[in-house]
Formats: sequence, structure tokens, C-alpha cells
Amino acid sequence: MGKKEKLRGLVIQKDKIIKEIESIQEECAHIDRHIKFINDGNGGVSKTRWVCQGCEKVLGVPSNKDVETWMKK
Repeated sequence: MGKKEKLRGLVIQKDKIIKEIESIQEECAHIDRHIKFINDGNGGVSKTRWVCQGCEKVLGVPSNKDVETWMKK
């Protein structure tokens, strides 16, 4: 198997995994959430976000007060 075929197979696997993750996240009720640092995906600065504890889906941006409370823990 050449590099091109191997890469194509890996990309197909990655796409399947992403779809499976999205499916799990869509079914999740997002009952428990916590604040977590999330990378922006471009190697930039991490940002604080509300994240579901059950499925790791990013749910939103915490308020400044929420971040201050979280950082005091």
C-alpha cells in the first residue's frame, strides 16, 4: 500500500469518527457542563468555553463572572 492510499484510508477513518462523535453529541442531553480551555484549532491562544462533561461538546462562552468563579476553585 502506497502513501497516497494509506492517507486516503486514514482520511476516510477520520471522517467516520467525526460523524460518530457528532451523532453521540446530538443525542446527549448536555446535563452536566464545566468550563474548560479549548484551543482555537490554529495553534493560537486557548479560550474558556462551557463544555458538556458527558460528550465533550462545546456549548458556549462563559460569562466573566463564571470564569472568575471557576478560576477560584
